[in-house]
Amino acid sequence: MEAAGNDFILIDHRNLSFKEQLPKLTRFLCDRHFGVGADGAIFIQELDKYDFEMLYYNANGSGPVMCGNGCRAALLFVNRSGICTQEKYKFRVGEEDHFGIVKNGKVSVKFQQPEIYHKIDLEHDAAYIVNTGVPHLVKIQKNLASMDIYSKSPELRKKFDANIDFIEKTSLRNWAIRTFERGVEDETLSCGTGAVASVFIISEVFNEKMPVTLKARGGDLRVERKAGKLWLNGPTRKVFEGTIKVKNLIKEV
Repeated sequence: MEAAGNDFILIDHRNLSFKEQLPKLTRFLCDRHFGVGADGAIFIQELDKYDFEMLYYNANGSGPVMCGNGCRAALLFVNRSGICTQEKYKFRVGEEDHFGIVKNGKVSVKFQQPEIYHKIDLEHDAAYIVNTGVPHLVKIQKNLASMDIYSKSPELRKKFDANIDFIEKTSLRNWAIRTFERGVEDETLSCGTGAVASVFIISEVFNEKMPVTLKARGGDLRVERKAGKLWLNGPTRKVFEGTIKVKNLIKEV
């Protein structure tokens, strides 16, 4: 599955076959040379009083953590695979409840609006720390398309233990975004939690009204506010499905 270019391996894990080996299994599966290749792996499990539980692991095996685009991919997966076919969903990620909608091929997920953000100085430039389930550092960047995202992102990523989002305004309520993700340790084509974090800063700091559209390298992400909650939506699709033998895999990894 991919959500605005953020790609994931989705696995129906309701039988809990590999519960203790998920980090190792994720590292193997997400390897783009020796595995399947993805930004992360998502394991769908059953949970009482919820439509499903989502366990998301980054490509390096870290997790489980929150992932905005991962939530959208998971919603489409459970809907299309027949695990749970409906329009509205209540699901669990970590210790948090989340809500999503799958309607007319569009997938949206609801976020709690962050309560605070912190302004910091980066070599005389302002940046903002905000948590949208995972921490993000949001920074205004000129000439975003041509910037060398690798020049300082790894250093900032480690210093603040956060995902790094660079944004640039293109027109009213339209911005561009590039993200260097923690756990992937690379630029991804989009980031859902980063989009929500960035639009929150765009709204709170730069007084721009929602909805705001962010043009990521993998597609457009739209964030809007409804009844004090933030909704993320964007393109989501199934790329392919397949079977991989794991008889000896767990021992090897």
